[in-house]
Amino acid sequence: MSKPERSQDLVLIHHARDEWDGNILVGYLRDNGVEATLQSPPSMPPLDAMENLSGTDKVNGIFVLGYQADRARELVKEFVNTVTDEQVLEEAAAQKLKLDKETVTKLRGALKEERQTFAFLGWIGAAFLGAAALLWAIWPAWLKIGPPSPEFRWVVVVLLLLAAVFAGSWTSRRFK
Repeated sequence: MSKPERSQDLVLIHHARDEWDGNILVGYLRDNGVEATLQSPPSMPPLDAMENLSGTDKVNGIFVLGYQADRARELVKEFVNTVTDEQVLEEAAAQKLKLDKETVTKLRGALKEERQTFAFLGWIGAAFLGAAALLWAIWPAWLKIGPPSPEFRWVVVVLLLLAAVFAGSWTSRRFK
C-alpha cells in the first residue's frame, strides 16, 4: 500500500471552554472549508465541569485532519481575536447597519414592542404569584396530599403575595 500524501490523522488544535463554545467554533471552521469535530463527553450536560474533573484536554477539544491543522489554527486565532475585540465588532456593525430615518423608526418600533412584551411578562408573573398565593391559602382538596402546617402555609402565602406585589410594582415602574 502506498502512503497517502495528506495526513488523515486527527489533530487537537484548540480546547474549547465548554460544549457550546466548541460547537460555535466547529461551525465557523466548517463554514471556512475546514472539516472539524468536537470531542465532548457523552451524555453529560453542557454546563457540567467534566473537563475540569477528568484531567484530560480532549474533552471539548476541537480536532481537524492533520493537513488542515495550520489553516484551522489560523482561523481559530482569527475567530477568538475578532470575537473579543469590541472595537472590531462595533466597526463591523456600523458598516452593516446604515442609519437613516427609516431604520431609526424601525428600531424605535422594535424597542417599543420589546418593552410591551416584557411589561406583559411582568404582569403575567405577578398574576402567577398571586394565583399561587391563593392556592396556598385555600389548599384545594384535589391536590390529594395533606396541607402543610398552618404556620408554614401562611408564611408561604404572605411571601407569595409580597412577591406578587413586588413584581407588579416593579413592572408598573419599569415600563411606564
